[in-house]
Amino acid sequence: MHLPKEKILFKSPFRKELETLLPFAEKAIRERAAIWSPFVSAELTEEVKNKFNNLNDIRLLFNGGFPSAERKRICFLRSEEEMIFTSLDIPIKGINIKGNFLFDRAKQNDFRDLLHELHVPADEIGDIWLIRDRGAQAICSKKCADSINQQYGKLREVEISIQALDLSEMEIPFHRPEKIINTVEASTRIDAIASAGFGLSRSKIAAQIKQGYLRLNWALNNQPSKSVNTGDLIHLEKKGSLKILNIDKTKKERWRIKLLRQ
Repeated sequence: MHLPKEKILFKSPFRKELETLLPFAEKAIRERAAIWSPFVSAELTEEVKNKFNNLNDIRLLFNGGFPSAERKRICFLRSEEEMIFTSLDIPIKGINIKGNFLFDRAKQNDFRDLLHELHVPADEIGDIWLIRDRGAQAICSKKCADSINQQYGKLREVEISIQALDLSEMEIPFHRPEKIINTVEASTRIDAIASAGFGLSRSKIAAQIKQGYLRLNWALNNQPSKSVNTGDLIHLEKKGSLKILNIDKTKKERWRIKLLRQ
C-alpha cells in the first residue's frame, strides 16, 4: 500500500506541514500499528481531514485531551485494522502549573513561553487554559508531562510548581453544545455576524479582530469590515467557532443569516 503523496500535497497551503505528517501515516501502513503525530493546530487538523478523507488505505482519529480542544494529536491507522478508540494507548496527559497570580495576571501565551523555557518542544504542547488566578492547566504529551513533573520555577516574579495530572483530574474548559442561530443583519460584515453569533457587542468584536484574536477559514483576519460567505468558518479565541450555513437577502435589502455555533 502506498499513499498518493502528490494528491495529498496538491495545492495545499499547508504543504510543508503535511510533508512532516506523511511519514507517520506511512509508518502506520507499514507496521500495521497506531501511530500518533505531535500536536497540530486546528487549521492543520481540518486540512488533514480534507486531504485524507477519500483515501482507502488509512483512517484517522483525533484527540486533544477533551472534545473542544483546538490543538490535537492525530492517530494514523491502517484501514483494515480493527481497533477500538477507547482501547488505544493515547499518549496525552495533563499538567497543572500552580502559582498565585492574583496581583500579577498572566495570559495563556505566558505559560506557553514558560514551557518553551523549560525546553518543551512546541509540538509537545496542546491547549492551555487559565485556572482563575491560580495558574493554568495544559494538555501535553505523556513524555512532556513526565519530564517536567514536580519542577519549580518562576513566571516573572511568581513562584510556580508543575504537577503531572491524569485527564480525569483536570478542570477541563466548559464546552457549549452546538447551537443554530438565525439573525438578520444590515450587511455581511464579519464584525456584525460574529457579534450576533458569539453574543458580544460589535465594538468588542471589532476590538478583538484588530488585536488578532479572530480567524476566518483559519487565516488571521484583522479587518472588521471583511465580508463573509456561505460555508465560511469564523473562529474567535476562547469563544469557539461559527459556521455560516446560509445567507439570503430579504425583501427589505437586509441579510438573513443562519449560523452553527460550535
